[in-house]
Amino acid sequence: MAESAPQQQSNRPSSGLERWLNSIGDSNLIWILLGLALIVHGYNMFRYPLYLGDEGIYMEQAWAVLREGRLSPYTYFYDHAPLGWMVIAWWVMLLPGKFLTFGPAINSGRVLMLIVHLASVVLLYKVTKRLSGSDAASFIAVLVFSLSPLSVYYQRMVLLDNLMVFWVLLAMYAVLYDANRLLTILGSAVAFAFATLSKENAIFFAPVLLYLIYHSVRQTHRFRFALAGWVVTSILVISFYPMYALLKSELFPAGTLELFNGAPSQHVSLISTLLWQMGRTGGSILDPHGEFWFYFWGQWWPRDGLIIIAGTVGTGLNLLIWWTNPRRYRGYFIAAAMSLAFGFYLVRGSVMIEFYIVPILPFLGMNAGMASAFVLDRIPVWLGGPGLLLLAGGLSVAFLFVGRDAFRLDLTALQAEQLAYVRQNIPADAVMIVDDDLWVDLHEAPKGMPVYPYAESHWKVQSDPAIRDTLLHNDYRNVDYFIKSNKMETALERNNSDFVIQALQNSTLLQKFTAGQVELEVRKIDK
Repeated sequence: MAESAPQQQSNRPSSGLERWLNSIGDSNLIWILLGLALIVHGYNMFRYPLYLGDEGIYMEQAWAVLREGRLSPYTYFYDHAPLGWMVIAWWVMLLPGKFLTFGPAINSGRVLMLIVHLASVVLLYKVTKRLSGSDAASFIAVLVFSLSPLSVYYQRMVLLDNLMVFWVLLAMYAVLYDANRLLTILGSAVAFAFATLSKENAIFFAPVLLYLIYHSVRQTHRFRFALAGWVVTSILVISFYPMYALLKSELFPAGTLELFNGAPSQHVSLISTLLWQMGRTGGSILDPHGEFWFYFWGQWWPRDGLIIIAGTVGTGLNLLIWWTNPRRYRGYFIAAAMSLAFGFYLVRGSVMIEFYIVPILPFLGMNAGMASAFVLDRIPVWLGGPGLLLLAGGLSVAFLFVGRDAFRLDLTALQAEQLAYVRQNIPADAVMIVDDDLWVDLHEAPKGMPVYPYAESHWKVQSDPAIRDTLLHNDYRNVDYFIKSNKMETALERNNSDFVIQALQNSTLLQKFTAGQVELEVRKIDK
């Protein structure tokens, strides 16, 4: 490891907490944390939380990769780079029952998310250990991250953000593992490129990763080559995405001259989609009614204010610790900078979706762990072991109280009932508007069950001309049934889905499924 790499600090205090954890050993600590994460994230994960439409979107795109050799069952318009659902497709390909191995299709994706979370736990432990040199910091970081009700809620879901978190942590670990080897630097570059090709907002971590690499290799003889190699390799791997669009004549905006034949054309475009994404707004952080505060107070804070407070305070403390001795405590700055980098993404005023908080969660845990360990290192030796027990016990009690729904609620049973009703009462050739959570289950069913080739995503009914204009001839009366998911009307109104709303308003209720605040319906379109 290069001398300047942010790793263990020499002559650091040796507290009772640190000695106690050191006596257990890294391997045993990791196994303890993995066992805890397996139980917390695995128990009841098929029943809670409710299947999300976005989970269904990624599963149906993985279905298209496996079943049709396409990136989407509909017109692919470059809303996200495809590596994330290609990984999901690879995982499903390995399963004996493919999409239906664990029952509903989304369950197969949730098993992959559990594996990804466990891998992220190991990487978070090792990265935190190398940045701080502290067993206590690593242990607390993983506890805060893995026990967080926010983490459990979103990391059970089939989300591209969860895959991105794994790749970003891997990119950090590759550099911290051995910056003297060019292979690990290039491996870090590939991992970061994979993170970006899984979810584009990984790019906000790039400045911090470049800072980490710079200080890890600057005193080596291959300094410039290693730094340039990381940048060039990342760009090269990421460039496969625009190259794919270019080869399909879908890189440039519609209406411009196509590169190869010079003819004007109307088509989907990577550049136009990027411009559209960049132009979406959700209100400034200064706007109390903006989307950031809507999700902060409506979703994130009620589920787990603890990780938000601990991570934010930890980030501030780590900056102060670094300020006292920038060279010695550079790892504390890197941890804080990772939180601040993605925090900037969250508050910058663009469009916001509730699970956008996922990538910052491990770094909030990292900052909480490093700051806590730094303080505990200054506590008398005889308080070390009891201090850890009290902290671990407090985190566990807080989690069980705030996150108890994760272990006791069965929300997806309603969606299973809705699916069963459709299979028993609706003919296979019916044209249906559905939410994406049921899409794969309607297009790929167990033996003896009907398959519904005309079950169409409500997003695509609204926006894809191949569905709205060609299949439905721009007339809602060509739809037979409407399969309504929970809070679907809110999403339709928010996205100005006038065509789909018209179909919903001109339909008759056949069956309703309710439990608590969850309400699902099956409706028949009035002709």
